[in-house]
Amino acid sequence: MPRMSDEGDDDLLLSTYSEHEGVLPTDDDEDALESPAGSRAFTWSPPPKWRRRLSVPGWEVGGRPVHAVVASGLRACFARLDGLLAPFRVRSPRAIILLLALLKFALTCKGMLLMMPLMRLIEDDICHKHYGRDPSELIPEMECKVDEVQKDLAWLGGWQSLIGAVVNMLVAFPYGVLSDRIGRKAGMLLAYVGTVFAFSWSPFILARFPGLNIYVLFLGSTFFLIGGGIVVVFNNIFAMAADVSTEKDRASNFVFLSVGAVAGGLLGPVTSGFLMERHGPWVPIRLVFVFTPFVFLIMLLLPETLRGGKASSSLSPPPSPDGPHRQQRRQVSFSDAVREGLAHGLSELRESISILRNRNILLCLVPPLISSPLVAAQMHTLPQYISKNFGWTLAQTSFLLSPLGLGHLGILLVLPWISTVVVNPAGRFRRTGFGKDALLAKASYVMIAGGALIEALSRDIVVFLVGLVVGTLGSASGPLTRAMITEFVSTEHTSRLYALTSMVDTLGSPLGGPVLAWAFSVGLEKKGGWKGLPWFYVSFLATLALAALALVREPREKGPVHLESGNGMEGLDYESGTEDDDL
Repeated sequence: MPRMSDEGDDDLLLSTYSEHEGVLPTDDDEDALESPAGSRAFTWSPPPKWRRRLSVPGWEVGGRPVHAVVASGLRACFARLDGLLAPFRVRSPRAIILLLALLKFALTCKGMLLMMPLMRLIEDDICHKHYGRDPSELIPEMECKVDEVQKDLAWLGGWQSLIGAVVNMLVAFPYGVLSDRIGRKAGMLLAYVGTVFAFSWSPFILARFPGLNIYVLFLGSTFFLIGGGIVVVFNNIFAMAADVSTEKDRASNFVFLSVGAVAGGLLGPVTSGFLMERHGPWVPIRLVFVFTPFVFLIMLLLPETLRGGKASSSLSPPPSPDGPHRQQRRQVSFSDAVREGLAHGLSELRESISILRNRNILLCLVPPLISSPLVAAQMHTLPQYISKNFGWTLAQTSFLLSPLGLGHLGILLVLPWISTVVVNPAGRFRRTGFGKDALLAKASYVMIAGGALIEALSRDIVVFLVGLVVGTLGSASGPLTRAMITEFVSTEHTSRLYALTSMVDTLGSPLGGPVLAWAFSVGLEKKGGWKGLPWFYVSFLATLALAALALVREPREKGPVHLESGNGMEGLDYESGTEDDDL
């Protein structure tokens, strides 16, 4: 299938999404307001009687509950803002990919700006409680590097990441299905609202209530119940990229999204470390919230990419004897759409589990299973390990992360050229698109395993940095494995598959935070070679992913791999050669 041109086929692309461009309808577009797409999810309808009986006298406006009036006002505000931005909305596939990459850049940069200052604030809070000092009394950072404080910090980070991951697991798939019903854009906006609240919780508690138990910070993860959290945001980003990509350029587009994320990972730590050293940890945290409205602006500039009525097909009411005009008025409110999507999502999860009968898909889920420990090692264990064992401040470790981000960016930029060499029919490898992704993914995990092994054996910061550089060569493993597993499903099930992949990622969370915290604590207690225990563990996990990918067979178009449901059979597009005897 040839790729659509970026200049000449804008109208063709938008016509494909004609039912969904009005996910947030404008007051000036009557057709959008009555379209059967996501607009139905943003239209208020009277609540059922059992809900109206819960209203409190005096808490009504015009006969409607206050919360319904507020929700209706917010929907109208989003609709009007979306209408004002409609002339500036991107149209071509390439422009959509560029804006999605910019969105990943902004999200990653904000996360990196927040990560190290927040770790320093938590360390300082634990340190004050350890020494029994008043919160207003300053304690030098290096006095907080004692084993007791570092153990508590490691365990707090480990359990917090696990709790957040479990909450995400409970809601990732239902909200993923909801995005298939009301549209990627609406699902992404809702998820980011919950994410903002969740990430605001810890700074709020540490600033206003420093005397509270530090484990109160765990409650911030409950805000991920609103929309599904950052996992759903990233799932919708990848799903939107897949919607506007052909089979030929899907992997390249995923890599381009990763370039945006890596660029954010490059700028964020430098800015964070610079501000922390000169102004303390609170300035970069405030900067994060200053940039939050710009992230919402980027999301609103994106079009709805869900094709062919998928966003609303399951929300459409049954045929009405009063005709289509009467049927269009029987709309579902957004809150009802959320509840319906969550319930239906759990039902579809049970049906989609049958996808695991495909041996190759099951093997492709091993890398997502171990991705959480790999991320936890880089985000939490790495700065704490360097700060404790090599005497660096957390601000200084931020500067160390930036060259690593530059290495990630270089790998991702050169990857398209490497891909061209691998698929060249006249070259040495002569791989197909899937074969190319598989080869490069396996090579990436070889680098990750080797780099972690060097880090585990190092006793000097220079040798440790060599291990980090080697591990950086495997930085494209995520988008490559995601491109591999996408080959086994059809477009309409992409978001569902990504949600299932995220749930597998979450299932691996106990292998990440808690195990790494235990390994770090054991290293502090036993000293010597035991200090490298977290990196021995990371090397083992990367080797496990490499072994799983080595067993994956390339799919061939033969017939659909079916999902059983109460309404019949749903096709998943491909069956690999190894499935002949299994299905």
